[in-house]
Parts: sequence; C-alpha cells; structure tokens
Amino acid sequence: MDGVIVDNHKYHFRAWMEFATKYHFILNEEIYRTQFNGKTNADLFRMIFGEITNEKIFSYAKEKELNYQNIYKSEIKPHTGLLEFLEELKIKKYKLALGTSAPKMNVDFTLNSLGIRDYFDVIVDGSEVKKGKPDPEVYIKCSAFLGLQPDQCVVFEDSLAGLISGKNAGCHIIGVATSHNKEELMSIVEDIIVDFTEIRKFITI
Repeated sequence: MDGVIVDNHKYHFRAWMEFATKYHFILNEEIYRTQFNGKTNADLFRMIFGEITNEKIFSYAKEKELNYQNIYKSEIKPHTGLLEFLEELKIKKYKLALGTSAPKMNVDFTLNSLGIRDYFDVIVDGSEVKKGKPDPEVYIKCSAFLGLQPDQCVVFEDSLAGLISGKNAGCHIIGVATSHNKEELMSIVEDIIVDFTEIRKFITI
C-alpha cells in the first residue's frame, strides 16, 4: 500500500521524525529507508524500545499514525496511473489483493480517502501477520485468500524488504521506484516502474 498505491514516503518520514524527536532515538532518511520500510508497527516499536507490551505498542502506533494522517490528509492522492490500472484489471476479471504491513487504521484511511476499497477482493494488513516483511507470510496469505498459487500472482512493492517478501513467497515481483530509486531496487528486481503509466513495459493485461 504505502509507496505503491500512494507515494507517501515523505509524509511517513515526517511523522516518524517527530516521533523520534519526542522519544529521543536516532532516526534519519537512510535508517528509515533501510530499516523501517515494510515492517509492521509491532516489529518497529520493539526494535526501538525493546520488549514492550502489546498495549504500549498500540499506544505508540496510534500516536504516530494519527500524526501521519493529520500531516497527509490534505495531500493524499492515488499514485500516478493507479486508478486506470485498477479499473482495467477489474473489467478483465483479475483478482486483486492488498497486502501491507500497515495497521488497519492506515488501510482504512487510505482506501476510504481514495474511494478504492471495492477494487480489492482481499485485504491483509499488519495485524493479520505474525512476521513482517521480508518474511513472505503476508503474500502467502494474500495468494491463499485469492485462491491462487503464489507463482500465479504479481506483487508490486516499493521497499527492499517487501520485494524480498514477495520473491520468497514465490510470486513474480515488480519494483515501484518511490521510496527507493531504480538503482537501489535493481539489487533485487529487474522489472521496475516509476508509476503505473509504465506498467505495460512488463505485463500485458
């Protein structure tokens, strides 16, 4: 979702930087891109604070995500070419899943703000997986809920951890160069788009 459906890297980063300043831990662009992208909030807050309770994780997550939503709500828009791509896929009866490490509150915020929930047959968010990316669990679940084998699925991912997750699940992977540039993504995937107007370089619908 993040970095694919919406190009929102800078808004999450701003919210995380404010959180880091408040709670006094080191964070910068490089740490965020290489260690934060693709992970669940549970994984992130345990990485930051150590072994903390689920209640504390929920409290921190709600604080950070409400700040992110407040920062982004007036700017949110679908990634370039996304709506046309989704519409064509639905017309041609492709099955669509949204697999994300994001919490449900951000999934609801994004899908409801953009009005695109009905395009997706399956939604798996961060609360439904025990292991965050790069573990393949989220994409294995997506393919199973769609009634497909992983090798019948194409995963679009902006993060390195996400691309590894999709690859390890056995899916075909396409990189979306938002959170990382093409050169960084090329360490994992050869098929890379900047936005969804370029999708026909790699797949025929």
